Amino acid sequence: MPDEPEAIESWGAMISKFKQFLQDVSGHTATDEMIEAAIRDSNEKARHMNMIFDYLALNPPVLGWEELYDLLLLAQGASGQDLAPLFDDIHIKLEERKRYGYICGAKDAPRVMVTGCPLGGDAFKILRAIGDAKGVIVALEACSFMKPYMFYIEEGTGDPIRAMASHYLKIPCACMTPNIHRLECIDALIERFRPDVVVDVILQACHGYNIESFKVSEHINKKYHLPFLKIETDFSQGDAGQIRTRIEALLEMCG
Repeated sequence: MPDEPEAIESWGAMISKFKQFLQDVSGHTATDEMIEAAIRDSNEKARHMNMIFDYLALNPPVLGWEELYDLLLLAQGASGQDLAPLFDDIHIKLEERKRYGYICGAKDAPRVMVTGCPLGGDAFKILRAIGDAKGVIVALEACSFMKPYMFYIEEGTGDPIRAMASHYLKIPCACMTPNIHRLECIDALIERFRPDVVVDVILQACHGYNIESFKVSEHINKKYHLPFLKIETDFSQGDAGQIRTRIEALLEMCG
């Protein structure tokens, strides 16, 4: 319940306990100055990621979801400082793509925003089905995709642990309640990436996202009047053909 007045104190206390645990097992001390430096590094990484997201916001985009996923996966475990040379190289290459007219997908391909559960492994069948149906993915809303980079940690507060607690409480995962900030996040993504349709992916047993799917659907339909498709699936390939058929029917609505 991130909006409750006790939330930030409680979450800050948990981060402090985790900090102490790490210090105990590692034998190293994390000072406020070190944490503040890490916050600045994290924000710099987020700024670079958002610069890369801008190439998906282009119409048509010059960056594919597979490339984006690889970069997101790499960014999860690397510092902004380590990634800086790679970011510079990627930016140069994407600028070259834009300058020479390179595009991902067909020029008039329907733009797709994918919401819902984090995806990986065999669950990529949904993202691949979108490409096979001649759609182009321009936004990935899940917690392991774009969402962590949409917010910055406040710097120079004098209390970096509290700043971290405040930051993480703002990330609108489906474990939050009532999670009105997720709709605000979806608004920001729609306005920035201008999708033509939305595909909401629910992995079986991920009940938080399943419960929120109705609220997300109503919000998108009433506010943006966009076609919306909910897909509930698992990590098997048994429903891959059915998923492709449903996505093809959805994208035909954009023709």
